[in-house]
Amino acid sequence: MFDSNRMASSLLFFGAAIVIGYIANKFKSDYKDSNDYDIIKKYVLNDSPLYGHNRPKLWIHTKYDVNARQWKDFYSRNTTDLNQPYIHLTIKSIINHCSNDFNICLIDDETFSKIIPGWDIDVLRAPEPFKSHYRELGLMNLIYEYGGMIVPNSFICSKNLIDFYNESIEGNKPFVCENICRNSNQFRQKRKLLFCPDTFFMGAPKHNETIGELLEYLKQHNKYPHFQEEADFLGYSSHWCMGAIERGQMTLISGQKIGVKTKKKKTIMLEELMEENYLDLTSDCVGIYLPADEILIRPKYQWFAVMPARDLLETRIIAVKHLKASMVDANDEYHKDSKIKSIVAI
Repeated sequence: MFDSNRMASSLLFFGAAIVIGYIANKFKSDYKDSNDYDIIKKYVLNDSPLYGHNRPKLWIHTKYDVNARQWKDFYSRNTTDLNQPYIHLTIKSIINHCSNDFNICLIDDETFSKIIPGWDIDVLRAPEPFKSHYRELGLMNLIYEYGGMIVPNSFICSKNLIDFYNESIEGNKPFVCENICRNSNQFRQKRKLLFCPDTFFMGAPKHNETIGELLEYLKQHNKYPHFQEEADFLGYSSHWCMGAIERGQMTLISGQKIGVKTKKKKTIMLEELMEENYLDLTSDCVGIYLPADEILIRPKYQWFAVMPARDLLETRIIAVKHLKASMVDANDEYHKDSKIKSIVAI
């Protein structure tokens, strides 16, 4: 009887020790993660001279949605891996050209809750179209809290963007870039516009009042619990930006500078990017935007999204030619400077 009670006490003691150890390790891990993000916020995002060198932030957001573009095995066909090799190449082009003058922050949907004060939205579990709207809201929060510039991860960067950024925020005003207009703007405009402001490529100084107003506007539209795509169909954020531009609160950057339209102000469609013909770009163009979402939904061009990087670089389409040219420019060993590169994945 004594041995039985002693054994039960020992098992209870060891069981309690295991549970306490697990809780302690979990708390230690959570504390370490929290401490890591506190360090990132303190030294990278808040212009610390110890690490950030007072550089502007360049935000590159990547979506890790469930997909079956590349199977892990026959029984695990769905995955949240990116599975778009060309995206790695475009991100690399941005890093190679801009990491000397920006704090480059590679972010995803989980980043918002880590570094935005008071953020309580689980973007990963949200259904569409809420997920896309919450992403836009999260990115606006980042621009407001920390300043800097949002650059799409499918942008082929051919030049350092620091001059582009500094010129675009002159007068302490935010800026948005033109994109091909995909929404119905007829209730505001008498005719259909080919190009309109789009928050996919934008920037602003820290705690800018205009961005604060846009943030409040987006919060009001995202508080309704109904499943609807009215905001996308009518282009609410685009129309708000149009009004801010007309009032002189925001700067509109021509799509010519980011490879959305040609020197003659004609749209550069996905079909043209997938051909071998020359693109008539302006001399101040800083890169070419590849419409990543359109590539994924159009069966004719889905091969581009899944093709291995090595095979992709052997193709002769004009988008790849510009991608290879950006790699050559960035890898010029004779013109590299000694600045410290600043890149962080959050």
